[in-house]
Amino acid sequence: MKRVLIVAPLLIWIGSMGCGDGSPVSAPSEKMPAGKLTVSSRAVAGECNRPGCRPGFAQIPQRGDELAVDLPGGAQMKFAWVESGTFQMGSPESEPGRYEREGPQHEVALSRGFYLGKTEITQEQWASVMGTTPWSGQDYVQSNPNHPAVYISWDDMQLFIDKLNAAAGEAIYRLPSESEWEYACRAGTETRWSFGDAESQLDAYAWYRDNTWDAGLQYAQPVAAKLPNPWGLYDMHGNILEWCQDWYGDYPNFAQIDPTGPATGTYRVLRGGYFYYFARSTRPAYRVSSLPDFRDYYIGARLLRVE
Repeated sequence: MKRVLIVAPLLIWIGSMGCGDGSPVSAPSEKMPAGKLTVSSRAVAGECNRPGCRPGFAQIPQRGDELAVDLPGGAQMKFAWVESGTFQMGSPESEPGRYEREGPQHEVALSRGFYLGKTEITQEQWASVMGTTPWSGQDYVQSNPNHPAVYISWDDMQLFIDKLNAAAGEAIYRLPSESEWEYACRAGTETRWSFGDAESQLDAYAWYRDNTWDAGLQYAQPVAAKLPNPWGLYDMHGNILEWCQDWYGDYPNFAQIDPTGPATGTYRVLRGGYFYYFARSTRPAYRVSSLPDFRDYYIGARLLRVE
């Protein structure tokens, strides 16, 4: 009975999303392993010749540039550069599998590029920074360094981010906004998925119900085991739901520049679908929400680093 009562708030919002059972775990420890962040990149060498540049970030990043960051505790996280640009956020009314909450489709301009984690935060990365393993002993989880860190709430992510920013000495890490997440997921495309409209191709790019839950693999799969999207980002479709920074709210019916969602709210946005979901719920436009303190076996995150 305890599991059902805890999950109910999420199910109110996800409707037909599917399975939502799970139990809460203890909040992560405040203790962080000693260490500082160090950065290496294969595409940013050169003179510091632009305003605001930092050592190691001299040249303007280009799409496809990869940034590798050594985390406190010894793990490493890789990021891909996402250039600024404009896109149509949400789904058109004609899109198969569409939910009403994905509209109205509207133009969004992002004025600044950013680095986004090439994968979801892994168990190794979480344990390295936080010194905790909140998924241990929980249902529908495999403990493996290369599997996504789950049983992670939005509130937990703020602690994770605070530790990284403290180690970096500046506030350069955060969750992506909902618009940044969808822009990166779409990767310049306007189709149902970043690879096109054909559901028959989804197996090559995503972990979802057909190739996980119904195949007896009832847990999130190793990151980067499927093909990436055109911008080098893995598992943007399926595997686990990923927290975004925004409060959940209805879309406007006008164009926006660098939107950050409602100023206040009750629920935070989740994106990407997960391994229990059917194909329609792994599309870039798919969006749901949950209470910021909610944890479960299908919820984790992907980190953003500002330039």
